[in-house]
Amino acid sequence: MIVLYWTAMVALFLAELAATGATAFWGFTLDAGRPIRILVGLAAPAVMMFLWGRFAAANNADALTGLPRILFEAAWWGAGIAAFVAAGLLPGAIGVAVARLTGLAAQRSKAHAQRGARTSA
Repeated sequence: MIVLYWTAMVALFLAELAATGATAFWGFTLDAGRPIRILVGLAAPAVMMFLWGRFAAANNADALTGLPRILFEAAWWGAGIAAFVAAGLLPGAIGVAVARLTGLAAQRSKAHAQRGARTSA
């Protein structure tokens, strides 16, 4: 069980990188002038990383929790998936969505197992 959990967590981390990278790829492939493509290609992933660090990073004491966290993650992951789709990379969008859903299932399963261990002790 623990191997499956960590496999899902590694896949989830790689999906985070892919979602961030997709925003850069989308920005660099916009149908706009070179300065705009460069600006958006560099700014989009920087904004994605800033937002994740500010609102969702595990080592951030002020990270969102509960419903605000769910809404933030839906928007953040949705932006990455939308960037894949906008760049014409549908398989990437599907891969990121599947990795995120698998990660959610693994996190939920681990939390459920931990609750069960505490109540039976």
